[in-house]
Amino acid sequence: MAVELRRARLVAAAQLVLALLLLVGIWGLLPARHWPIDVVASMLALLQLAAATGLLARKPWGVRVGLVAGWVTLVAGATLATALALTVAHLSGMYGPVGAGGAVLMAVIAALVLPYLVFLPALQIVWLRALR
Repeated sequence: MAVELRRARLVAAAQLVLALLLLVGIWGLLPARHWPIDVVASMLALLQLAAATGLLARKPWGVRVGLVAGWVTLVAGATLATALALTVAHLSGMYGPVGAGGAVLMAVIAALVLPYLVFLPALQIVWLRALR
């Protein structure tokens, strides 16, 4: 029981950090507003906050919402990483040496996306499935 409680708290803490990173990144660091990105990422952050709240409060729905949040984040992160990889290929292939700078920038962004929007949600899913 103590291991499960620690695991639930760790997942909830990770979800809180991810939600805060998303909200700060969207509303504080992005220089331009694009409503589809703002809406989708904000909803994803709110879903992570709801899951963390449910897990920390030890509500029966906390694990289910956490799993939904993990899967939604994993799918969104994998989609974003794929789009960034395709952008890297397009920029370097289409524009040659000039596009190399843009390709490097997109590769760096993809490297930042992978740990938080792909690997962390995958780990959360594994741990939350063990709690069910």
